[in-house]
Amino acid sequence: MIAVPAKVEWSLDELVSEAGRLLGTLDLDALALDGRVSAAPDARTVRYYTTLGLLDRPRIEGREARYGRRHLLQLAAIKALQAEGLSLGDVQERLYARTDRELTALLEATARRRKPEKPRAAAPVTWREIVLEPGLRVLAAADWTPTSRDTLTKRFEAAVTALSSRDKGAAKD
Repeated sequence: MIAVPAKVEWSLDELVSEAGRLLGTLDLDALALDGRVSAAPDARTVRYYTTLGLLDRPRIEGREARYGRRHLLQLAAIKALQAEGLSLGDVQERLYARTDRELTALLEATARRRKPEKPRAAAPVTWREIVLEPGLRVLAAADWTPTSRDTLTKRFEAAVTALSSRDKGAAKD
């Protein structure tokens, strides 16, 4: 869940810092697919996105721009979509007229997609090897037990026949 206070205001530098924190919290801070797109925004990028209309215009207080929760969600969503390979034009189409709730859902969905499943550690297998003759070995798991001696004998004979016929066929070619 994205934890951003509803009523908050940041300066441009504070917004950039908060966006980096949010992207890190969601494990979206290292998503840049190539060198052309940085994972974390900077002040210049925020101004550029505002000029393009990707970010809402900030509230101006005196001579300072003030950014709120919506700006943070927009900025994080832009970076998340860029990291998935979308161009700024595609990002603009995807984010146009999105509500804060929709932006939050987009970020959470992106974070879920990016979290790799933890691989289950396979139990280590100990193998036993028996050399039947030069060039022929049998491997068996240390905990292996035969189900049926007759069935195993038939399978082994079939395997030896298959190996022998393959060797003869290869020698003729």
